[in-house]
Amino acid sequence: METAKKTTFVKGAALLAAAGLICKLIGVLFRIFAVRIVGEPGMKYYELIYPTYSWLLIISSSGIPTAISRMVAERAAVGNHDGARRVFRRSLLLLFLIGAVTSALMFFGAGWIGETVLNGGEGAKYSMMALAPALLFVSLICAYRGYLQGLQRMTGTSISQFAEQVFKFIFGLLLAGYLYNRHEGTGFANAAGAAGLLLGVTISEILALAVMMLFYARTKGQYPALIEDPNPHERVIGPMLAIAIPITLGASILPIANFLDSVMITRLLQSIGEPFTAVLSNDFTVADLNYQALCTYVRSVINLPATLTVGISMSLVPAISASRVQKDTNGVRQLSLLSLKIAMAIGLPCAVGLSVLAGPIIKLLYSRVTPEAYAIAVPLMRVAAFTVIFISLVQTATGALQGVGKQRLPVWFLLIGGITKVLVNIICIPIGSINILGAVFSNLACFGIAGILDTIALLRITGAKVNVSDTFLKPALASVVMGGGAWGVHRLLSRLSVFQSGWMASAATVLAIVIAVVIYMIMMLVLGMFTGEELAYIPGGRKLARFARR
Repeated sequence: METAKKTTFVKGAALLAAAGLICKLIGVLFRIFAVRIVGEPGMKYYELIYPTYSWLLIISSSGIPTAISRMVAERAAVGNHDGARRVFRRSLLLLFLIGAVTSALMFFGAGWIGETVLNGGEGAKYSMMALAPALLFVSLICAYRGYLQGLQRMTGTSISQFAEQVFKFIFGLLLAGYLYNRHEGTGFANAAGAAGLLLGVTISEILALAVMMLFYARTKGQYPALIEDPNPHERVIGPMLAIAIPITLGASILPIANFLDSVMITRLLQSIGEPFTAVLSNDFTVADLNYQALCTYVRSVINLPATLTVGISMSLVPAISASRVQKDTNGVRQLSLLSLKIAMAIGLPCAVGLSVLAGPIIKLLYSRVTPEAYAIAVPLMRVAAFTVIFISLVQTATGALQGVGKQRLPVWFLLIGGITKVLVNIICIPIGSINILGAVFSNLACFGIAGILDTIALLRITGAKVNVSDTFLKPALASVVMGGGAWGVHRLLSRLSVFQSGWMASAATVLAIVIAVVIYMIMMLVLGMFTGEELAYIPGGRKLARFARR
């Protein structure tokens, strides 16, 4: 495989991963301030509505952008840029139609879905209506992102994601504060504040679309056709849907499962009886508090490291597709192995770190978490953290399988995982001694099954021979040593009176995390997890390679 090709993939993945992590951090800050403005009862509406939005969004945001990226990459690899632009124009029209339909369904069905299906009352209805138009604008954004990613131009996607989060932070919080204060004392304040948060999401998508259009405009003239388009009347939509539909079906499994979570978990908890049926305020029960603690304080944090491997997955599809078109079999194998190696080098330490520092990290990110929610969230985080390992495998192996044209396989594997998730919820949550922890077990089972099956399939199809020691065992050993160091440092600091309260307690957590990163980097070099050649492809890796040689 050509050095430039591998370097382009790693740099693209790194750019998307860095942007994704920054965006997730802004998203965590958004939730922190949102809880302060609308309260935990107000966040109930936010957590109820978002799974439905995510489910409808999957139609336009998963399979079709991946198909665009793959089809554009295949044409660009042979210099057929006119064909690549034709793919974009047709896909833009298709996504406009999909976005318009899904927006209308969510807006006009808000009453029935919000009040009847989700049992969220009138507040859920208005929150859903505020968020519905965002589906149209995100659909259009996805067309632009798919085209630019197919050209290996990841900057536009990264900047638009960053802009989207910043605009959501600003407009969402301003509107939430305004609407909450306007209805304060009426009993509708929490619901009004939640609607403001979601209206801010809609506004942020409009502005993010404008950013993507600017980046697209900059590409005009930069990619002249190197060959004459061999088939200017080629069908685009049919082949695109052939790629997109299996991917969309696979991507919709988890949103559907999360939607079922929003419907099932509180009902399953309430089936236990007391104390989960106890009412805390208005219609906010102990069961609602458990579900809200899981979503706001655990899942939002677990998703932070997952954004790093999303960048790998998004870069893999066009990179492997281009290698496949050029019949570079060795290149496909090397990209697949390198991506798995990077995914484990990220997923394993993140999982261990989140588990051993579960309580301190929740307090660091959500300083005003109530004692009741904190007591629920910490044990959930300690177990849920290990989901990160399997999420990393799923995202990376799925991207590689899509790149080699085997997009149907991840669908079946994730379907098996999704069915398992629902069954584990139904079996475990009603058991009083397990209760909300059953939702964590179900996620582990879901991603564990899908991740292992995806990885096995990828290795068999590409014929790649994975080095188990370098890819799995060495990162695991380094992560255990790192976790022990992080735990020991934080325990030592927390015993000192100066680090026991206020911002100094947060400083102790940050210091423990920084030392953990240093320990892991040292272990990575000592164990030789990456070769000097592999480090050279990672931003800043050349310096690490020179240091390792010394």
